[in-house]
Amino acid sequence: MSLSETISRSQISVNKAIWSYRNSWIPQKPNLTLKKDTWTILSLESIATEESKTLLDEANCYLQGKYNLLNISFEETNIDWHLDPQNAKSAPLKFGPTLNYRDFFLVGNVKNIWEKNRHHHLTVLALAYALTNDNNYAEVVERQLLSWIEQNPFPLGINWTSSLELGVRLISWIWLERLLRGTSSHQRLFGKAGKLWSAIYWHQWLISQYYSPGSSANNHLVGEMAGLFIAAVVWPVFPESARWQSLARSILEREVSRQTFPSGLNREQAFSYHIFSLEFFLLAGLEAERMGIPFSSTYRDWVRRMLEVIPSVMDMGGNLPNYGDSDEGMALQLRSQNSSRLDWLFRLGRQWLKARVSLPKDSSGLLAATLIGTDNKDEVGKITTHKESIGFKDAGLFAIASNRGQPDEVFCLADAGPLGFLSIAAHGHADALSFTLSIGGVPVIIDTGTYSYHADPLGRAYFRSTKAHNTLVVDGLDQSEQAGTFLWLKKANSKVLAWEVKPTGGTLVAEQDGYLRLPNKVTHQRQLKLERKLLEIRDKLQGWGSHDLEWRLHFSPICTVYLESNICFVSWAQGCLKLYLDSQMQWNIVKGAREAGWFSSGFNLREPIYTLIGSTSKQVPVSLVNRLEVA
Repeated sequence: MSLSETISRSQISVNKAIWSYRNSWIPQKPNLTLKKDTWTILSLESIATEESKTLLDEANCYLQGKYNLLNISFEETNIDWHLDPQNAKSAPLKFGPTLNYRDFFLVGNVKNIWEKNRHHHLTVLALAYALTNDNNYAEVVERQLLSWIEQNPFPLGINWTSSLELGVRLISWIWLERLLRGTSSHQRLFGKAGKLWSAIYWHQWLISQYYSPGSSANNHLVGEMAGLFIAAVVWPVFPESARWQSLARSILEREVSRQTFPSGLNREQAFSYHIFSLEFFLLAGLEAERMGIPFSSTYRDWVRRMLEVIPSVMDMGGNLPNYGDSDEGMALQLRSQNSSRLDWLFRLGRQWLKARVSLPKDSSGLLAATLIGTDNKDEVGKITTHKESIGFKDAGLFAIASNRGQPDEVFCLADAGPLGFLSIAAHGHADALSFTLSIGGVPVIIDTGTYSYHADPLGRAYFRSTKAHNTLVVDGLDQSEQAGTFLWLKKANSKVLAWEVKPTGGTLVAEQDGYLRLPNKVTHQRQLKLERKLLEIRDKLQGWGSHDLEWRLHFSPICTVYLESNICFVSWAQGCLKLYLDSQMQWNIVKGAREAGWFSSGFNLREPIYTLIGSTSKQVPVSLVNRLEVA
């Protein structure tokens, strides 16, 4: 941490301490006669009828007090906005900015609390009202927002702790105000005597007072500034609105290039956060466009790159990459939970930025894109899809493929990039030289996922460890040293030595130096060579002395796996493959063991899978060769 960041953090701590002794908090009153929002709702009756039906089904569950948030199902007729429904813990109503949200015994799993307080379920209910004109939906939104105000007096409680959460909630509130127009609920919430304006003011004020600094200035800063900018530009009703808008705009203009590689990939080395940050950048840009104060052409170019790079790293089944952390965060929900994360973004990107991304074959994403979009016409036309391997050396991400886009596609996505973003690399995993593999658009060799952040320290440590990835472990150690839930000390550096694209596949050669910290100075070099349906994985370890080595592969839950001598057979409903294993190692298959055999398909979820482990104690230098053949 730099000296300037240390000083900045110290000043924030001092400010929080001073605020904690304040007895009175009087917000500025809004001047609602100022410039109004130019957004208008279009007729939605004929738009994306299947999407509308799915969204209404979800909204009807919320009407009944039934929720599934972050993969936790629960029922709350009257919501406790401080309750973690998974662990039945309610966070105390103490001074929010200094409340220790990381303390599981104090607050439970804070992610579960914050998820329902992002009010994504309320935007679904409000959109259900807009689709049906059924006041039951609007009345539930009103009732829940009034209860939120009552249970969250500024600045008390867990919902005044994180500026990112304030930013996300502001964006939800913008859309609640829009979608409820014409209802009596809208008048009571957002009219001249509206109950929500005080909270709207304090959200923006608190973000402006402390936003993510220095080594923490990752997607959190983007979300904070997007929420502040959108609220200040759509509701320029407070004396500070112009200043807030200017602050947020300048930071967003800076961060879009600072947090993005020239290729368009996000620097956090966690693809879920690529999507999360993209949503914020895109929503802020569209609101600026709507209000006639567009962001710079440079900003728009970076957002376009973020969109256009996505298809390059997807397999033919449309599966998104899964590397680094994922908490399934959304900037805004105007679609059903189980709908595409991309289709509405692609539609808006084509419309606003002329981004060269393909439209979905059906009407997916049309509902949200129609609500959010500008008057620009989509004139992009048909897009040519990728036909061969492609590498992004700046991010260290390489898609090695044969028969790309065909039913028998073999798609290997390899990681030879940095650990993560900034000094703490908060959302990166110790996965250097790891890879995933899909066959015909079906994930077979997988990244094991994230599972949890604060609620399970041992689970958190495992899922971000080297053992949880498809690479080689030396002496049982991570390539990079974990130092906390979102912190790394000594970090492995990766270097690409060779990259070759062929019509029938490609070859990547890279090395990582994470084990140079060992007394015997070990380096790991890996060659991944794909030729049609044969993938050769050649590992070389340089250094000296004897070391315990583990070679690991993690298989999708859909796979059946068994060993015969030094051949591993893997099958699933659509196909099978064989692994011809190096005889220098002792091979074993485990499932649901202490530090192997687990997969997290989503936040809070964990299930046993097969993990193939090869073990040996060897003098280095040593070379290992394993070959994978798709049947």
